[in-house]
Amino acid sequence: MGVESLIQYVRTSSVRTDIIGALCPGAKATNELLSAVTASESAIYDALSNLEGRGLVTSMDDRWRLTGTGRLVADTIHRQQRLEELFAVDSQYWESHDTSVLPQPFRCRLPEVDDYTVIRGTQTDINRPVREVVSRVESVPHCDVVSPVYHPEYESAMPDNAESRLVVSCAVIDEMLETESVSLDINRFEETTVRVTPVPYALAVADNWMIITLPELDGAWPSAKIISETDGAISWARDLFTHLWEDATPVEMYLDGH
Repeated sequence: MGVESLIQYVRTSSVRTDIIGALCPGAKATNELLSAVTASESAIYDALSNLEGRGLVTSMDDRWRLTGTGRLVADTIHRQQRLEELFAVDSQYWESHDTSVLPQPFRCRLPEVDDYTVIRGTQTDINRPVREVVSRVESVPHCDVVSPVYHPEYESAMPDNAESRLVVSCAVIDEMLETESVSLDINRFEETTVRVTPVPYALAVADNWMIITLPELDGAWPSAKIISETDGAISWARDLFTHLWEDATPVEMYLDGH
């Protein structure tokens, strides 16, 4: 039985799933499992026998523990459960936005963006998401920002100091050079380091919050933004920014090449 089939086998039974979960912190005696899992004794014994038969748990010194396979299955189930929790907060958002623009390792880590809120504009307050971003950026001494489109309010709010970093999309700089419709003032930033790279999503991260904006499935640039203040979400956003920053081109070099 393959790993995927093993995962499906465990998840099709709440008793098997609960046993695997109960053993994640460490080995447990049978009586401890009987107390930890909400099921009849016969159902628990039956599940243990079946899990042992499939190489997911083993009994040593009268204590049950996960095998190497069982640990990997448990980890995968945990990630699946966290992903389901992510969707449950706002399923409409995930159904209508394009997560494929994120690098694959960061898509796998999306459940780290927990306890988030989706800020949307309304018919009576269409600029609510913009105000939320501007307010947060203006309230912090420094932050890291990724901007795939030009927005004058965001440019004005961006801090100018050595601890702040800004990534601008190539499209913004190219349009700035070719037309007068975009007037991004790169020279405004005396201390903030600016780099350029192709980027299809927006991101802002500070010490106590993160904001990400993903495009809609039809490619339209949306107003809806995900905001989270949890440590996990902030760490995820910082890592994503660093991933982008390391491959971006200093704006001076980019302009010299154009």
